Amino acid sequence: MSERLESFIALSAFLTGFDEARLWGTGLVEEHLNVLDQVLGASIVDELLGAFQRLPAAGQHAEAVETAVLGDSKLGPVARNLIVLWYSGTWTQMPPDWRAAHGASELDTTRTTSGAAYRGGLQWSAAGAHPPGAAHQGFGSWALEPKGRLA
Repeated sequence: MSERLESFIALSAFLTGFDEARLWGTGLVEEHLNVLDQVLGASIVDELLGAFQRLPAAGQHAEAVETAVLGDSKLGPVARNLIVLWYSGTWTQMPPDWRAAHGASELDTTRTTSGAAYRGGLQWSAAGAHPPGAAHQGFGSWALEPKGRLA
């Protein structure tokens, strides 16, 4: 595995709160990295990964990431879009001020990136549910409470 891919999965795990094994299990690691590269360009993605990598390993906690990544006017919106991409399978168009400052790709439109990204979205695991319309759940399944439901 490339160092870039390792860095991407480590950042994704930190941002989403899901461990790397769970993210790999979605089958979407390479797809999501490709979406970022296509929409934003590899240089911006590498800048995001570099900012995360520069944090001390023991210091990759919320406060450090808040300052170095999420608090950055260029990298913060990218990181937040990555979180949305992992959870919903949707790329959300970058904010207008970000697009004005850093450029805009014709691929930077709000859209579901693929059927697999929708089905594999972390929102379904987080909610203890299944993606509607993606798999047959069986007659009457709508009447059952999701397993692992938070009280």
